[in-house]
Amino acid sequence: LLLWHSNPGYTWIPYHHYISEARYKGAHVVAIAPDVNAGAIGAETFVPIQPGTDAALALAMCKVIIDEGLADVGFVRSQTDLPLLVVADTGRFLRGHDVYSGGLEDQFYWWTEGAGLTKAPRGTLFVGDDAPLLDGSWTATLADGTEVEVTTVWEMLRRRLEDYTPELASQVCGVHPEVIRSLAREASRRRTKILEGYNAPKYYHGDLMERSMALV
Repeated sequence: LLLWHSNPGYTWIPYHHYISEARYKGAHVVAIAPDVNAGAIGAETFVPIQPGTDAALALAMCKVIIDEGLADVGFVRSQTDLPLLVVADTGRFLRGHDVYSGGLEDQFYWWTEGAGLTKAPRGTLFVGDDAPLLDGSWTATLADGTEVEVTTVWEMLRRRLEDYTPELASQVCGVHPEVIRSLAREASRRRTKILEGYNAPKYYHGDLMERSMALV
């Protein structure tokens, strides 16, 4: 349990006993906060962080999870937009109207080993036998006959995370690189829940902190 942007010792008093009971049953409770608050006192591990730098910590955790092959690739392929294709030079999703005349605005694409450029299914989140590729770049032909380079959101994410090695992120958030690695490994290998409160939205770009946490 990651107590992140929350202080359940004060704000979730009627439910706080569930956290204590989870610890008795073997859960590892980690408090990520700039202060030793009431919630942190009830945690097994306290991770002090510089205020407002949670996105750096979260993105560094994501980099560790991806680099060490700890990501749930099946989940990534079927439940996220990470396999979807993006036009490399614009950074925008490849859509139906880009590929053929009259194509739908909300028709997205991915690339499979068997069929190449393929419409992402609109009626289901389940991936068939010819699963979309996550890594790579390819050439797609547009409706006007021009060719563009396309890549996946996953590939773009990996490139973006190069700025968030644990060592670089540590300089921003103040959390030791090995602590970042340890948190990432444990969160990816065990059932993990982030207990977040209403604190992140109080920050400018707090939505991006939350997106980074959700990405973990």
